[in-house]
Amino acid sequence: MDSSAATRRLLVGSLMLGALPAFPAWGRHLVEPGLSQPTGVLDPARRMTVLVKLNGIGPFSFMIDTGANASVVSSEVVAQLDLARGQQVNMHGVAGAELVDTVQMDAVAVGGRVRRKLTMSVLPQMNLGAQGVLGLDWLGEQGLTLDFARRQMFLGSRLPMTDSRTVTVPVRSQRSGLHLIDARVMGITTMAYLDTGSTMTIGNSALLEKAVKYKALMRDWADIEVRSVTGQTMQGRLAAFKRLQLGNLILTTVPVVFGPIHTFDYWGLSRHPALLIGVDVLNTFESVALDFTRGQVHFRLQPTSGYG
Repeated sequence: MDSSAATRRLLVGSLMLGALPAFPAWGRHLVEPGLSQPTGVLDPARRMTVLVKLNGIGPFSFMIDTGANASVVSSEVVAQLDLARGQQVNMHGVAGAELVDTVQMDAVAVGGRVRRKLTMSVLPQMNLGAQGVLGLDWLGEQGLTLDFARRQMFLGSRLPMTDSRTVTVPVRSQRSGLHLIDARVMGITTMAYLDTGSTMTIGNSALLEKAVKYKALMRDWADIEVRSVTGQTMQGRLAAFKRLQLGNLILTTVPVVFGPIHTFDYWGLSRHPALLIGVDVLNTFESVALDFTRGQVHFRLQPTSGYG
């Protein structure tokens, strides 16, 4: 039975119960295709890290963020490499935009993959939770697979497994490298994207309005503080979807944070229901593959999920 033959249901609700701290909207871990060993381990937030060489020096521990269009390096690494700071640019985070310094990096390498002449924003390491972040400007159209079961990440588009545990969802559109997929929240048509850098799933105000109207929320848990990598903070509201549908895959009891998230404004996704799907949902799968070559996202269910 292929992935289109049946609807799958997953229970996600046990992920984020209890008191929640302020969190940075970044995250995760990487392995070069063909390598047999992972480059790092999952942290308590199940984020993956990758070893990066900058101008031939390193390695440094970076995260990969598919929800960021620009890469970032910590101010501590900039000082260590004695790099001259260039012009300032606006960095857009969940809580707003802020002027930050930039540096020019001659070479940014992960294994045998190198990006040259990359402009990187500069932020304190305490805000990043790592020595840097690789965004879509470094990733390009390579695609990646997050193998949560093996605690590995692979660069490049890979042929999906075509068994009953793999669900494929098409990419509907792109915006400056951001790949958008269709989602439905209790019948509410929603534009969604996968953010490997966010520890939580986040909805915009337009989605909240419709979710309340159509009684799509199970409960309203708490007010929480959301912290951006720029250090800015904002108040969000933690709730849970009764049901989130991605293609023919249905997830139930999905925790979600709502608020006036600046990221949606930046990507032009604030007027209509939109959803940032974070690692709290992604890591319930055995693996998730972003296949940019074929314009698809492949969700592989855990063998214990009871499907297939």
